[in-house]
Amino acid sequence: MNFRLGFKIIVIFLLLGLVVFSSCKKIEIKKPHDLMDVLKEGRLAVITDSSSLGFEFTGDSISGFQYEIIKAFADSLGVELQIAEQNDMAEAIQSLETGECDIIANIIPMTTEHNKLLSFSETLLTASQILVQRIGNDTVPNSMIKSQSELANDTIYLPANSPYKMRIEHLSDEIAEMIYVQEIENVSNEDLIQMVSEGKIKNTICPDQFALKYKTKYPNLDFSLSLGFNQNYSWAVHKSSTRLLEKLNTFLKDFIGTTDYWNLYRKYY
Repeated sequence: MNFRLGFKIIVIFLLLGLVVFSSCKKIEIKKPHDLMDVLKEGRLAVITDSSSLGFEFTGDSISGFQYEIIKAFADSLGVELQIAEQNDMAEAIQSLETGECDIIANIIPMTTEHNKLLSFSETLLTASQILVQRIGNDTVPNSMIKSQSELANDTIYLPANSPYKMRIEHLSDEIAEMIYVQEIENVSNEDLIQMVSEGKIKNTICPDQFALKYKTKYPNLDFSLSLGFNQNYSWAVHKSSTRLLEKLNTFLKDFIGTTDYWNLYRKYY
């Protein structure tokens, strides 16, 4: 190898090294947020799905039972509340990992699977999951499911990566028969309930605490079949957001059961 060729090769490697070094410097390391990050940025970023019992988006306005609670928490911290809608639980967890959101404020069943990835807040409600299906009438044959065993080889419709999927898998084991799950992208649980009401899908599931409210809204639906035992439902933060969880739990312990809490409950339920 002559001197000139060797010199050119050295220069090329040096230039490539500078490019790689320059690119690495520009890479922003994303990480989960804790309380100090929230206070420093002056905003609490929350991910939720859209429902009349949680967060309901009407144009530029937001209302809902969970919304008013999380808004009170943000106010107690003296920070701005930012809300984004995400129906896919896997995507919501990823947003916690990157610090794009600080709290997943959906009603999430507390399970061992999710406990590996998330830290749960104080319990917001205790409920069992129930099957949502249409009531038969004179023109539509009544094919309603009357017992859990009748779900053998049937299909239940859920949002993609729904936290309710594990309960269906456990129920399938309990009845020793296959129950299929059809996951639908970009829909909330209440979207699916409306689709059942409209006859677009056969069924879905929801917590029994919501049944009375949904029954009033969708009188052609049946909410009588329980799919299992009571579970605790909570919000969630990233495993490393220990100070934020501590602050959130202190707030919820002080707030739940107060006059303001029960006024909100009666307003929405």
